[in-house]
Amino acid sequence: MHFLANVLVFSAFSVAMAAPEKFPAAVLVQRQTNPPPTSQGGDACLDYSITANMSTISANSSYRTAFMQKAPVGTIITARMLNAAQAKLPKLTADVNLNQQCGNLTELALTEAANNFTKGIVAQFTTEGLPVGIKAGPELIVIILAICSILSGTWIFAG
Repeated sequence: MHFLANVLVFSAFSVAMAAPEKFPAAVLVQRQTNPPPTSQGGDACLDYSITANMSTISANSSYRTAFMQKAPVGTIITARMLNAAQAKLPKLTADVNLNQQCGNLTELALTEAANNFTKGIVAQFTTEGLPVGIKAGPELIVIILAICSILSGTWIFAG
């Protein structure tokens, strides 16, 4: 027991006394910076672009399903974010000055979302690993016949 306590005290003391220069991994390096403003409109165009992209994802059920399944924050928070973007977009689309300054970012978002989805990308996520769809083929007939015969058998032989 004393040995374990001594090891813990010694390791805590050595970590407390270690200088960051001796351990380069302990030195903090800034890796994230503010995103550069867009060339024409700054923050207003960036906000419009993000809102148009999220609204496009929200309005299309295929994009929305893939995005919600891949988003790491959970479906309730993701749904609220997508719904808020969809509600905010009409106001931005109707703003003539913003559209002159930034261009038609809604149309761009629609076009690029379709292009990206054909490549298996929705926003920053890939669709890899998501369920593809319902299989429909000849084996479906066999499965349905098996289910019908099992259910019919319970009514025929029960009694």
